Amino acid sequence: MSVLQITGYGGVNKLSFTEDWPLPPPGDDQVRVKVLAAGVNVIDTKIRQGTSFAAKSRGERFPWVIGFDMAGEIVRGRQDFRKGELVAGLVGFPMDGGAYSSENNFKLAELVKIPKGCSVKAAGALPLAGLTAYQALFDVGRLKAGESVVISGASGGVGHLAVQLAKRAGARVLAICSEKNFDFVKDLGADEVESYEEDSYMHWQSEADMVLDLIGGQSGINCLSLLKIKSRMVSVPTVTYQSVKLAASNLSSEVLGMVVKPNNEQLRNLLDMLSRGELRVHISESFYLRDGIRAHSVIGNGHAVGKLILLPNGIVREV
Repeated sequence: MSVLQITGYGGVNKLSFTEDWPLPPPGDDQVRVKVLAAGVNVIDTKIRQGTSFAAKSRGERFPWVIGFDMAGEIVRGRQDFRKGELVAGLVGFPMDGGAYSSENNFKLAELVKIPKGCSVKAAGALPLAGLTAYQALFDVGRLKAGESVVISGASGGVGHLAVQLAKRAGARVLAICSEKNFDFVKDLGADEVESYEEDSYMHWQSEADMVLDLIGGQSGINCLSLLKIKSRMVSVPTVTYQSVKLAASNLSSEVLGMVVKPNNEQLRNLLDMLSRGELRVHISESFYLRDGIRAHSVIGNGHAVGKLILLPNGIVREV
């Protein structure tokens, strides 16, 4: 099979494409899947650079085929998953992955069937970003209808989904993004949009019941002033979470961290929303597997709109 593998920690030159990766038979708890679309996420670049928790925990065990978002077609079925069925999942997260491949073995427990009317490419881009957005807003952030939520990085992979989910839940959505993406984010349903470049969002001081911080660091610290008394922030970037939390130590509001968890029930709900047109995944660029270095370069610059995907088996023709 073909894979895009990490050969060591560092720059994009540590990514290597090969067409002769050996694939063992699927285990008793696995099925073999032909990967049709694989999401590219910021965490993938952090792993490649060696700065993520997963990379530090795994150590120098290379090569490593990463990729945690996947949609594909069952090649060798088992139990309720039959050959030819379309599936998606958050796979091998965070220590293994495997979606950067033309074909691979994935655990049955990580897969859900893609409903009719749902784009395969959107399904492949959805799991990590969609579950992160959902869990941050509702499981951790406890967002309720009628509340005001500020979402930073609102035009990115997680952010553009969070805007839609928060609005659908009845919240007032205040979005922060680059000025060039204002129309895009407004079209997603944001009530107000401001630019992080000019710090114009600071006029929302003390308006937020919740802040979803998707940028972290100084941006997250700056957003603390947007919180009402006794409200909450969910700061997603794990590398800077402690510094943001420390900056809030004298405030009445709480800063909460999170790491996304696989949840098939939530993923099914999100896929159903896609199939009904109640949620959309914006895919700004698609790349062949052999061009994954370009995908990492694009997402690494921090300005990707929506999601990027890899097409390990070429162009996907949606039904």
